[in-house]
Amino acid sequence: MIRTDDHPIKAVLFDFDGTLTIPGELDFAAIRIELGCPPDQPIIEFVQATQDPHGRKARMDRLTAIESLAAGRSRPNTGAQELIQWLKSQHWALGILTRNSRQSVLRALENFDALEALDFDLIITRDDPLYPKPSGEGILWAAQMLGLRAEQILMVGDFIFDCQAGRVAGAPTVLLDPFGDPRLQSVDCDYRIGRLIEVKDVLLSIGPEAE
Repeated sequence: MIRTDDHPIKAVLFDFDGTLTIPGELDFAAIRIELGCPPDQPIIEFVQATQDPHGRKARMDRLTAIESLAAGRSRPNTGAQELIQWLKSQHWALGILTRNSRQSVLRALENFDALEALDFDLIITRDDPLYPKPSGEGILWAAQMLGLRAEQILMVGDFIFDCQAGRVAGAPTVLLDPFGDPRLQSVDCDYRIGRLIEVKDVLLSIGPEAE
């Protein structure tokens, strides 16, 4: 049994789409085309920068609708439910930090047979009044809500923004890269894993030995 009161990590924050869910349901290239977003710009920032309020709302509503449809098709990533259940049994605080809408996260969680929203202490989405990743605001806010320091929170995700957010906030980061994506080779992270369940190994490697 791991004694989490003695462990340097007290909480684990997960990205959602592509991390806790199987990647691929959201076609970002198609979304950019539909919303008129240039290929070199992040979608949310592009939408939020739309000058016309009506156009901005229309684009955001369409993005939310696309995400919700994808959420209905999404399924738990391999090992996701097992990992969360193990973390809960070891008494780590758990959270989700995503650039998605809350609506899409809650819809996707309906497709998990062993998890629900209440299994997480925090679910932070773009609907919260915080700058989205790669900003570190979400991690810092989670730390405040949990009564922790950022360095006591492990940030786990499958994209550069997750690791950048961790770096800015001062939190250790885990990059999930199951297919050796060439675009992720230069990402600055503390740990790189190929399977989500390997988060267990990361926690064991940086904490007290299991009893």
